[in-house]
Amino acid sequence: MGKMLVLALTIVLTACAGAPVATDYDTDFPFASVKRYAWLDSGSAEEPDPAARRNDLMRDRLRKAIDDQMAARGYRKVEPSASPDLLVTFHMGITERVETYDFHDHFGYYPCFNRYCDSNGHAYYPGGINHDHWQTEYHEGRLLIDMISPDTRKLVWRGISERRIPQLETPEERRLFIVETVGDTLSHFPPGNQTH
Repeated sequence: MGKMLVLALTIVLTACAGAPVATDYDTDFPFASVKRYAWLDSGSAEEPDPAARRNDLMRDRLRKAIDDQMAARGYRKVEPSASPDLLVTFHMGITERVETYDFHDHFGYYPCFNRYCDSNGHAYYPGGINHDHWQTEYHEGRLLIDMISPDTRKLVWRGISERRIPQLETPEERRLFIVETVGDTLSHFPPGNQTH
């Protein structure tokens, strides 16, 4: 991979770094005792975004990134039949957004070079007002990672990351963006810096 590509990827990821993550969790759930997790049957959680439902490539990247982050935190993935401490699932969606920019500038006097100028070269008549208005369209991605109690089948932890999606040209750029997003989201798990 060339140095320019590495630099470009670094800039893309830096632009997204630090995007806010929101979490919610059950304060009574014993997160400190969690050692093993399993994936919740993917058929049980329908994606609200039809495009997200059809994107197996993105779903596979997200699942691998979550597995890698959980393993890095010392959690072991098991089959659902092996009595896991948590069930994990995720939801993703993409929304089109429009950002509007307005720029106003007002100059008191136009510069002039004729007999109607003052000693500083400014015209005696009032200057103009310049108004620029433009819009830019972009995509905002939303990722929800859910942890569910296998006993009650109730949600016990949710991490939500929303961020502007940069132009991602290659599978590697998409993978890196997902790894960074999942890492940011799961950096808040377990809640309250509990150890397991």
